[in-house]
Amino acid sequence: MRIVTTETMREIDRIAIQEIGIPGMELMHHAGEGAAQIIRNILGEMEGKRVAVLAGPGNNAGDGWVVARLLTAEGFAVKVYSAVDPHTLKGNARTSFDEAAAAGVDFDVAENGEIDLSDADIVVDALLGTGAKGAPRGAIGEMVARASARGLPTIALDNPTGVDADTGAVPGAAIRALATATFGLPKIGQLLYPAKDYIGELFTIDIGIPEKAVVDAGNEVDWRIDTEEEIAELLPARRGDGHKGTFGKTAIVAGSAGMSGAAAMAAESALRCGTGLAEMVVPSGLTDTVEALFREAVTRPVQQVAKHRCLSVRALGDIRRLLSEVDSAALGPGIGTHRETIDLVARLLPRLSCPTVIDADGLNCISKLRARNIPIKFGDTTIITPHLGELSRLLNISIKEITDNRLRSMKQWAADIGVDVLVLKGAPTTIAGPNTPVYINKTGNNGMATGGSGDVLTGIIAGFLAQGMAALDAARLGVYVHGFAGDLAASALGPRGMIAGDIVDSIPEALEHIEEHRP
Repeated sequence: MRIVTTETMREIDRIAIQEIGIPGMELMHHAGEGAAQIIRNILGEMEGKRVAVLAGPGNNAGDGWVVARLLTAEGFAVKVYSAVDPHTLKGNARTSFDEAAAAGVDFDVAENGEIDLSDADIVVDALLGTGAKGAPRGAIGEMVARASARGLPTIALDNPTGVDADTGAVPGAAIRALATATFGLPKIGQLLYPAKDYIGELFTIDIGIPEKAVVDAGNEVDWRIDTEEEIAELLPARRGDGHKGTFGKTAIVAGSAGMSGAAAMAAESALRCGTGLAEMVVPSGLTDTVEALFREAVTRPVQQVAKHRCLSVRALGDIRRLLSEVDSAALGPGIGTHRETIDLVARLLPRLSCPTVIDADGLNCISKLRARNIPIKFGDTTIITPHLGELSRLLNISIKEITDNRLRSMKQWAADIGVDVLVLKGAPTTIAGPNTPVYINKTGNNGMATGGSGDVLTGIIAGFLAQGMAALDAARLGVYVHGFAGDLAASALGPRGMIAGDIVDSIPEALEHIEEHRP
């Protein structure tokens, strides 16, 4: 699904209304109907339930008046508090008010922001929508403050008041919604922090805008977010007569002294996502340790730097042979940055013979090579999965420069590094190749900020690559599954106490849930 700026959404609306000829009131009715359905689902049985609608001075208020009229007609006790005299509304918003008034919707004018929510069960925020910038002021600011103080479940129409739908900024008081019903397409700021903490569950309401309007409007960057249905379509098919070889083999090149767990977690994650076979390619001195940590993977010991038990450059031949026998590989978790390991990575990268995910110390080795002006070339299809610090070292730019430009520069960074897909981990994780859309992942939580979580992601993506997926699709699906498994773990255990192993354990349940959305 496409993600847009508020300016692009306005252009889409304009094209739909003025060029294609769809009446604006028709779009507003669809918006109100979709939001009303979300409110019905949350409230359940209507008897005795009271709804307070906070309405502003523009078209967002028009959506609110539609919701008020529909819920009143169905037997909900609805009261609208308008920040302006609704008789002064213009255009479609005025038409919506007139329809609501004719239907007997109860309302008060709250010109000073005074509202009474003592009997309300739920609040509908129809104050400002997506177009407003800066902290809410005057009567609207007072209404936001009073609603926030009550702490009632709140449904925001299009966007919570006080939240910048373009930047994700929250410059002052803002509505913290239980759910947001955004209209047409999601807005880019709604997926970014701190806004995401105020959005709640994000529902995208189809208001009847033709695809032609979306295409004709264009967008500065092709941003996208995967729906559950789109993710489910990516899942690799599983033949009824399949065997281990059918579902692919991956090799995890990982580990050094003190970092054996990285290899084991990556290997287990690959198998948990449906891969047939996983091999742990580790320094020979770690063999007993990794076999004790994870028994389902095959261990392939290779030559090591004896005192440090890390990968030696002498292992190059064996690793190349092993990678020629598998369908995908992962390189980097826990391998360290010993000078021999760095030399090994430099020689191995251009000789990669299978699709490979590079993470952690694999990236740190590349950063050290780039710092010495050693040109880096990659062999077969390559995905890298850095966090902000790792990407900062790879590009030799500040973390602030990355955070300020990540949504617009992902494709260029992938091209600059020379990889097929860049997965930039964070909140949210973003995914892009040099010539692809930029995908923004919606799953995951802060409980995943724990050691080993990245190794889990590396293993998942390598596992999907082994099953024959294209690089971009494997990254999209892998990041989504990783985050969803983290969400399940956080729901069961709480985010404070969960560890990376809990994410691994939740992968099967995450996949089972996604499978339910397959067409």
